[in-house]
Amino acid sequence: MHFLTKRRKLAIYFITSISIIVFFKDKVMDLLKRNKNEKKCKDSELDCKFTNSTPNCSTLLYQIFQNITPGNLKAFNSGIKENLEESFYKNVIFLKTHKTGSSTVTNIIQRYAKLHHLKAALPLCYHRFCYPNKFKEAYLYEHKKGDTYNVIFNHAVFHKENMKKLMNPQSTKIITIIREPYSQFDSIAQYLNFKKHYNLSGNLPLLDEFFELPEQYLKKILQTVDLRDGEGSFALVKNPNAFDLGFDVWNETDEYIKSVLTSITRDFDLVMIMEYMEESLILLKNELNWKLEDVVFKVHNARTYKENNTINVENLRKKILNWSKLDTAIYNQFNKTFWAKVNNSAPNFYEEVDKLKILNYNLVNHCRRIKVTAVSSSLTRKYYDKTKTNLCTDVMKEEIPFTMWFKKMRHLKQNK
Repeated sequence: MHFLTKRRKLAIYFITSISIIVFFKDKVMDLLKRNKNEKKCKDSELDCKFTNSTPNCSTLLYQIFQNITPGNLKAFNSGIKENLEESFYKNVIFLKTHKTGSSTVTNIIQRYAKLHHLKAALPLCYHRFCYPNKFKEAYLYEHKKGDTYNVIFNHAVFHKENMKKLMNPQSTKIITIIREPYSQFDSIAQYLNFKKHYNLSGNLPLLDEFFELPEQYLKKILQTVDLRDGEGSFALVKNPNAFDLGFDVWNETDEYIKSVLTSITRDFDLVMIMEYMEESLILLKNELNWKLEDVVFKVHNARTYKENNTINVENLRKKILNWSKLDTAIYNQFNKTFWAKVNNSAPNFYEEVDKLKILNYNLVNHCRRIKVTAVSSSLTRKYYDKTKTNLCTDVMKEEIPFTMWFKKMRHLKQNK
């Protein structure tokens, strides 16, 4: 498992190197003084990309070594170690969308938060931030004015400003996940029981009968009904991703769609794709500077069976893509950016995808008591050492029980 300890080795090498350099400080300082004012591009090709206000490598090293002595080396090494570790613990807003594999991602973030003692913003309204209202501070569980958090992982309607002001004053990554619109809509219709909430007879397959309803009739109902009713079936019936992302699902003009794509590009550091879960999680790991073992997973909240919702898949696909034009545009755009990120990743990207699949295979077999391997034992032992919890227990734990655990811990801490 050498790839799991690579960062730690690099940190040790770096600290050791600094220790050696300190004892040759005078020679190093003399060298840096002579190079301090050299043309920036001589230091590193990367420096050429920065502005003139950016310190070059020699200047940065000069400033560092000016303040290092053997006497304060221990404190310096401690600070370096803290900074290296801190770089792995990003603050994360995960915008949890519906029927997109988001429960699987939530479990990963919940485990990471537990493992590293991160403070989670928790929902006042059971396991969602008073959905389908847009996120605001009043919807937080046991929250006091001025409290800040490391992670958000429960269902919410996105509101960037209201979310970011609650995060710790460090860089915050904003992440979400989407799904191909046809398969997502098919899953939502079954999961949210469209047959019941739209008074469908059942004489036709579910979605064939749904699209027999006139569009103007649907629009009239959906723009007057209380979106809190219908267990989400009214809020998520049209452009469900756009709704969760906080946009107007009824505005599908070219100009508005363009503005939506621009907003998502600006606000989100990563948009994952459900159909490519392992690739998505390697991108997530890289974006957050996590370890490969942090993104092992079990699929959560997937359909146990799939109803036959149409007699003509291609015809229905066209109807859904036309019905949810905004979501279709979002998916098409961020499917492109997703693969652009993959193609711009390190050369070992697919090697890591394969390693993640191996870790998952070993862990799932371990948790199902099929086979215990050295790989699975290492994963579970490391997690237990830090949390005193069986990794299998937490990997298998669904979102709501895990959220309730976080609430219980918060309540106990607040009432000590």
